[in-house]
Amino acid sequence: MAADDQPVSWTGRFTDLGRDDQRALAALVKDGGAIPDTIERILPRLGRSHRVELLREPGTNRIVGAGVLKDPSTNYRCKKFAEAGVAIDGYEDAPELGYIVVAKDMEGQGLGERLVRAVADPLTKACFATTDNPRMHGKLSRAGFSRQGQDWQGARGNLSLWTRPAR
Repeated sequence: MAADDQPVSWTGRFTDLGRDDQRALAALVKDGGAIPDTIERILPRLGRSHRVELLREPGTNRIVGAGVLKDPSTNYRCKKFAEAGVAIDGYEDAPELGYIVVAKDMEGQGLGERLVRAVADPLTKACFATTDNPRMHGKLSRAGFSRQGQDWQGARGNLSLWTRPAR
């Protein structure tokens, strides 16, 4: 892929997007398996996010990749650390990196790693991620995350907890 064919980055809040883009993002998250739910139930979850990173296809402006910095509830955060058997010390108010998805026809071009870095690299505070996707392990590790504790059974498979300390 030539440099001028590379997807174009966009950073902002979910609420900054127009309705059609919000629905397109929710559909991408659903199609990518990040949230196994309906688009209508995914939209409010995306609306509670802290920051969204999008990749758009040049020429068409189609959303071909996304990553989200989530602001999870205290109960959710505590539950994930407890399920991994790890103390939450230092991560009590940490945001969660999540919903890293790439359109099927754009996979294999390094866009997932680009999204992980786009979401995580600007952060100076501690953050965490959970995943049941073995391909994400390397991406998280290369972005400075470390696997913590034990895996636990999630809805689709074994989940693991990944943390990155404050910088």
